[in-house]
Amino acid sequence: MSFRETASDLTTKVKLALEKRDELIKQYQTIRSELRISKAENDHLLDMIVETFPEMGQDISSCSSSDEYASQSEDEGSDDAKGLSLRNGKRESVDSPMLSLLNSTHMTKRRRRQGKRDDRNDPKPIEPLPRGADGHITFPITIGRGPDQIEIQNLGRIVWDPETYHTSRYIWTPGFRSSRVYPSIKTGEPGCVYTSEILEGNGDMPVFQVTASDMPNKPFRASSSSGVWKQILDLLTAKGATVKTHASGPQMYGLSHLGVTKAIQELDNANRCSKYIMQRWAEPGNGVLYSEPESAGE
Repeated sequence: MSFRETASDLTTKVKLALEKRDELIKQYQTIRSELRISKAENDHLLDMIVETFPEMGQDISSCSSSDEYASQSEDEGSDDAKGLSLRNGKRESVDSPMLSLLNSTHMTKRRRRQGKRDDRNDPKPIEPLPRGADGHITFPITIGRGPDQIEIQNLGRIVWDPETYHTSRYIWTPGFRSSRVYPSIKTGEPGCVYTSEILEGNGDMPVFQVTASDMPNKPFRASSSSGVWKQILDLLTAKGATVKTHASGPQMYGLSHLGVTKAIQELDNANRCSKYIMQRWAEPGNGVLYSEPESAGE
């Protein structure tokens, strides 16, 4: 093969390699975009789970293998989950003791979780927050104790439209700000102050932001309170810090505290949040029940 032919052959191979590289770059960018969307959807789903089942906030991964199997089978609509089997090309019902046990376990777990669901019609005891002589709440507010202690600096304001700023159980108030002490992402040592905030997004969704005191220029952001804290917990877990693997975002923010719930319900325009269900309260001592004005549209 002459020098000219060799050079031509190498040129052709380089061009093919560059085209392959460009193709791989496009595939990488597509996959990266899909992963980003999946992560946002996962964050939103996680927040919905811990809002619906608050008892799962401590550790979502703690469910038993039988529950996972039953849930997976039910979600995927598999034949085994429906008690069906393919026999001689036809679907037939299968009476499986193991299947019955799995379904029974799954349904029992579901009933137990539904029983634990926060029913706003059940009156809760009032947890008063400190107020000044004028009757207004005095900030900062300290709630919780020990490692669960949170300081609330601002309750924020009500945004009732669009409806993405509230659910049936929580109102996401832009301007809300709280802080708590947690292990540092940089060192893994305790004592770092994390400030949790709710911001008004550019679109129709609130933005949840958490900033570590030793990383002030690198705030964490997500479309859900649980999603933003999951980013932090994942990093801490990777460093070997002893923290929860999953946590309820509203709990980490301090929004699940009954005193904070009541205070937010009393903010102007809270009754205009159409999906939100007002919590009922039990007066201490005499057992008299009362609730805030009903939500508009309920």
